[in-house]
Amino acid sequence: MTDKSTNNQNKSSFEIPMVIMYIVIFVAVNILQGKIPVGEKNVSIIPGICTQLLTLFSAFMVVSVPRFGYFAAVLMNGLSAILLIFQISKSGISSKITGLISTIAAIILITIIHAFYKKLLKNNKELLDSNNALREKDEKLTYLAYYDILTGLPNRQMFIERIDEAISSNASFTVIAANIDNFKEINNKLGNNAGDAVLCSYSKKLKKMCGNSIFLARINGDEFGFIIYGNDSDATILNYIETIKEVISEPIKFQDIKINITMSYGIALYPANAHDSTEMLKCVSSALTVSKSNGKNTHYFYNNNMVF
Repeated sequence: MTDKSTNNQNKSSFEIPMVIMYIVIFVAVNILQGKIPVGEKNVSIIPGICTQLLTLFSAFMVVSVPRFGYFAAVLMNGLSAILLIFQISKSGISSKITGLISTIAAIILITIIHAFYKKLLKNNKELLDSNNALREKDEKLTYLAYYDILTGLPNRQMFIERIDEAISSNASFTVIAANIDNFKEINNKLGNNAGDAVLCSYSKKLKKMCGNSIFLARINGDEFGFIIYGNDSDATILNYIETIKEVISEPIKFQDIKINITMSYGIALYPANAHDSTEMLKCVSSALTVSKSNGKNTHYFYNNNMVF
């Protein structure tokens, strides 16, 4: 059962006793009014006060118990009006005319309140729906701004922001750019759908090997970026790259065709190689270019003697 249906059920269980209590009080007050002597020489203000209190109580029921309160209020006031009409026509008690007018006025009043309250609820619902739509739209725009639609991975923008966050915290970290070798040939020979299948499949594989200390993003069409937090040694980084190679060594199937890929890796260290995100990305890009030119399926650490 959903929270909304549970709330509705709880609300219904509250409204029914309220309606019963209202009917009991309304009947009791009218019975008491009938026992109060009202004559030409003995005029009491108590019936008028009771009528006004019942009117207020009826208005309260319309607002506090929206689903049943209005109908109960109209029913009870309507029965009271019929009873007064019967008494006036039978006995000619002129003093009852004031009560009849008050009762009819009460019915008109609670009807107006009910109409305005329904309109208010409708406007509030429309406002809530509008806010929800705006929030969903904002969430969607935020997702599009920071996530890759195809793979579901964080995109280049979020990757850059994570680098900036790491730099602002003065933490050491390593950035790896991993580019799929010969990706254009896959698209040219098998079509863009095959290329998309490769990106989606290997994105899932790479994501599984990234824990809390590693941030993965798709930073370019056929390029993934890793942020490895911590001051790891070169040997530790190389071991991680070997793990990546093992993960992507298993081919994927696309329309009964096995597709194998390899990657080239560019590596840069913070703060040894750069001092901001722009420089870090330039460093890993330069290192990746060298790795590609050295035969692909290999890696290269950026050094400060390189020019980009």
